[in-house]
Amino acid sequence: MSLFKKLFTTRRVLQLSLVAAGATSGAVFGVILTRLGKIAAGAPPATLDNYLWNAAVFGVVTGVLSPLITWSELRRAPLWRTVAEPLVAAVAGGCAAVIVGVPALILLLPPVGLALGLANLKRRYPDPQAADTLERGESVLLLKDS
Repeated sequence: MSLFKKLFTTRRVLQLSLVAAGATSGAVFGVILTRLGKIAAGAPPATLDNYLWNAAVFGVVTGVLSPLITWSELRRAPLWRTVAEPLVAAVAGGCAAVIVGVPALILLLPPVGLALGLANLKRRYPDPQAADTLERGESVLLLKDS
């Protein structure tokens, strides 16, 4: 059955798994961020609708962005690390905002933590082809100030 061979190729299974893992981690982050945001703001506890809305929004966004970032920038990193490490770093940023006690930082520190988690993965698993572009004889145009 050639139809099933095309549907279940390794690359397709990896892509769908990465979308599902990204969406799941985004939903988990949405729930955690809802709780941390309520604590940081000193607001009353969140309702089930708040949790579901944030889980859905963050799940959809990370379900779309996770494969894009992984396949374009983090090709050498293990797939589980591209999902887990940015999630942990973003949650750590949210926890730091609660510990510091400045409510406005709940909007700043989780994205900073996410960016640092992604930068750490990019640093630890560099793309060797990106560093070798000049060694392979490709020309570079240098512009001088006049």
